[in-house]
Amino acid sequence: MYYRNGTLPPLTPVVKNLIIANVFVFFVQLTFKQSGLFDLESVLARHHVLSPDFKLWQLITALFCHSSFGHLLGNMFGIYLFGTWLEDVWGGKRFLKFYLICGISAGIFSLLAMYLETYSSLSLINNFLETPTYAKFSDLYNNSVFLQSEAIDFFKTEWAKNTNNPQMTGQAYDLVYSVKTLITSGIALGASGALFGLIAGSAYLFPNDTVYVQFLIPIKIKWLALFYGVGELYLALLNNPQDQVGHVAHLGGGLVGFVLVYYWNKTNRRNFY
Repeated sequence: MYYRNGTLPPLTPVVKNLIIANVFVFFVQLTFKQSGLFDLESVLARHHVLSPDFKLWQLITALFCHSSFGHLLGNMFGIYLFGTWLEDVWGGKRFLKFYLICGISAGIFSLLAMYLETYSSLSLINNFLETPTYAKFSDLYNNSVFLQSEAIDFFKTEWAKNTNNPQMTGQAYDLVYSVKTLITSGIALGASGALFGLIAGSAYLFPNDTVYVQFLIPIKIKWLALFYGVGELYLALLNNPQDQVGHVAHLGGGLVGFVLVYYWNKTNRRNFY
């Protein structure tokens, strides 16, 4: 897509430096990954809040990491398109503040969603791991979507034949521990949450300006933002386990971006159209 009435905006200083930083970090990630010496991505990306690998500073560093060149290219192009105009209106300092607030807020929304989604299961898992019994395993099986599979069905059936079998108890412990590790081992990375904040901010300030999708299809920014928002909400509620996209983070970044621009506009109108 390209921006506003068929013209590409000039590159602004902060946007340029954000793109340079993201590209630099991506190629450093790639270098370390190919060398096999150090998993930099795991250090910088955002982990589950209940994971021992979670660090608070990952809310910032995850904004500069990307999983693939396509992921990087899409986000950087979006930041260029929507960020340059916002920086031109606000200046670099306020734009950078807005960008970071949206990105960090998106991460917080994502962490909160993951916590709420997994808290109940992890509580049952921890309860089982403290004192593993068939009754606790059965309770966990019946109340956690993370233990629903044919292999676990078969294991539960076999254990039910002799619930005091110490070998089966040990196998159940290993199984449940591996499920806990799987739940808390996922990572999130990318600038998409911040980008959605930029789209929301642009939709508020320039609602009737035109974006050309695929260089051909004109659409006003306000409708583009609405389309993205409804789509992300639908996919977040669908909660497809095969979907690895952070839809809640996108919604969080967009919501915070809109609220922040609305607040700034109401309290300091000199900086806005």
